[in-house]
Amino acid sequence: MGAKDRLIGADGTLYKGTLATEATSSGAMVAGALYKIATTSGTGVFPSGFEVDDYFIGDDTKELSVGNSAYLVTSDEAADVSSFSLEFSADEVEVTVLSDDVKKYRRGKTDLTGNISGINFVSEMEKAGSFLNRFVRTVTTTSGWTGASMNLVDGQTLVGVFYLQKDQDTAGETTAILVAEVETLGYSAGATVADAQNWESGIRIIGPDPIVFFRPNS
Repeated sequence: MGAKDRLIGADGTLYKGTLATEATSSGAMVAGALYKIATTSGTGVFPSGFEVDDYFIGDDTKELSVGNSAYLVTSDEAADVSSFSLEFSADEVEVTVLSDDVKKYRRGKTDLTGNISGINFVSEMEKAGSFLNRFVRTVTTTSGWTGASMNLVDGQTLVGVFYLQKDQDTAGETTAILVAEVETLGYSAGATVADAQNWESGIRIIGPDPIVFFRPNS
């Protein structure tokens, strides 16, 4: 995994995040921060079921160590994502045998597909790691056409942080966050008089299996 990752938030933002180049192996985790597990031993820090490369929401009551270390992900905000959708499905596998009078089936592997969309803003398009930059090289220069600086096509991992419900203040409510590494499959750019220009991209899951975190408010 590269040094830089991108985070997509369901509140209409793209977070350009940075994954630490070295795993943190001492000190308490930052509460609510996003980590990617580097090493795990036992269930004292990362609960049962978590594996290396899984994402984890920081628990500041737990101390990291060499045996239980993780890469901290930090991020800053951009503003061109406006919506997303996620669809779960499973393969239908027929397992009928000759002795059956009625066809029998079992469920196969889960598939998660999705779509994200947004509005084209030049201030976001020109940034390194923008959705546009995932498909083409971009160049920024000065008003005098001097000092050109090129951003090569960005092939770094996209980490989707999808808020299925985002309410971190109201008593009795629960925040729900799906975290998954994704790949983008499209982009669009154009021009229409008196109309915002939208872009849209299908997404597919890569990396570790997706995971959903629930955090109830006190």
